[in-house]
Amino acid sequence: MLEEILYRYNFPKYKRKLKNFNAFAKSVNELCGDTIEIYLEILEDKILDIGYEGKCCTISQGVLEILIDKILNETISDIKKLDVNYLNDLIGENIIKVRTKCALIGLETIKKAIEKYEGNS
Repeated sequence: MLEEILYRYNFPKYKRKLKNFNAFAKSVNELCGDTIEIYLEILEDKILDIGYEGKCCTISQGVLEILIDKILNETISDIKKLDVNYLNDLIGENIIKVRTKCALIGLETIKKAIEKYEGNS
């Protein structure tokens, strides 16, 4: 899995600001300085597209890229249920144990954007 994370860091598919987004959130990892801005396009309770910008370490960006592949076209109610156990299954417990904050920042920021979206709807 580490090879996949490295590949996704070097060749990101989703690192871009969406032109048509209706949900946004920003997070900063105080420990390492990672900054992530998440853009979501949500329609009828589904995530149609996700983009992000920021200064991300290999783990935070690689894990976020893999996560986005899994959650596109899922309902926001399903995404809100995802947690560290989901990421353990997705990328492996060893990475989560060593770099928990880095691995979780993408998911946490996506959930924050959903919460803001629901608050504005």
